[in-house]
Amino acid sequence: MYTIYDYLEHYKDKSLKEVSWNVMDNLLCAIIVYIPIESFMGSKSFNEMCDLIINYKVPSSSEFLAPKIKKLIEIIKDSTRYSKLKFRNFENRIDNETQFGAMTCIIGDTKIIVFKGTDRSIIGWIENFRLMYEYPTYTQELAMKYLNNNINIFDKNVYVVGHSKGGNMAMSSVMELSDHRFKKIKEVINFDGPGFTKREFMSPKFKRMSTKLTNIVPEGSYIGVLMFNTEYKVVKTEAHAINVHYPIFWNTYGSSFIDGKLSKFSEELHIRTSKNIQDINEKLIKQYFETAFKGIEKKDSNISFGLNEFISIFRSMKSLDNETYKYVTSILKSMIKISNK
Repeated sequence: MYTIYDYLEHYKDKSLKEVSWNVMDNLLCAIIVYIPIESFMGSKSFNEMCDLIINYKVPSSSEFLAPKIKKLIEIIKDSTRYSKLKFRNFENRIDNETQFGAMTCIIGDTKIIVFKGTDRSIIGWIENFRLMYEYPTYTQELAMKYLNNNINIFDKNVYVVGHSKGGNMAMSSVMELSDHRFKKIKEVINFDGPGFTKREFMSPKFKRMSTKLTNIVPEGSYIGVLMFNTEYKVVKTEAHAINVHYPIFWNTYGSSFIDGKLSKFSEELHIRTSKNIQDINEKLIKQYFETAFKGIEKKDSNISFGLNEFISIFRSMKSLDNETYKYVTSILKSMIKISNK
């Protein structure tokens, strides 16, 4: 089966007139944003960005996708299709308050605003858990501010995209846009990112955003099916277990994904963390997690979140009622898979 690598090999010299900007091109941007280079303001040309990525030594502690980016760039560095692509206002922030990344790509009259998913940092995973009981989280607020600052009056076609937590950032940032800026959004693409609590899902701002939303998940998804969201476009993948989350393994044909069928496990996980949930006590969940985080947050923000941190969280679950326990456990078990990749 073909993947994004094959798409890039075949289409790298196809102009935008021959093959219009599409979901595979947006996915490329959603992967590139994972490169853990330093933040920069202003603009870099395609060649400048390629040189920066190719010459960057990716730390072994980086998120799984980071080292894969060099291979993608090697394929397209001399391409015709992407030669006029510009990169602006790249943000890569990690401290004791947040793990946040974003990037703006511009090609012709198309703008792609991209949000980065979670890396292996402790604060990045703490933010993931906060999605269960808090809106907006601090990172969602940063995404909202970034989106507002990077849409201007001259924009015509704006895509807002992201993978994993970045997909949630894409959705939440568009939810808070003014009507004037919202009209400029062509599509919101969530690549296997988690949904929202029932309260936010039922809100008018989610309903408005969902008119432009495309949720894309792999067959065995265990992140994108979490919590409440609209219907999914399911894509086929030959990967198994943890690797299904990574879009470099998703199957493609031409400029499209190959349709797949959501696994029984994914369907049940979605139901357990959304439709089966009636009156989850969000205050109790918040109290539980924030108490558990106190011993974890004191660690260096660059230290990876791993099994020891999950054990610390699990040890204090006795305070939760049965329904809340099942809800939290379902999400924790999904996240523990990816945190140790």
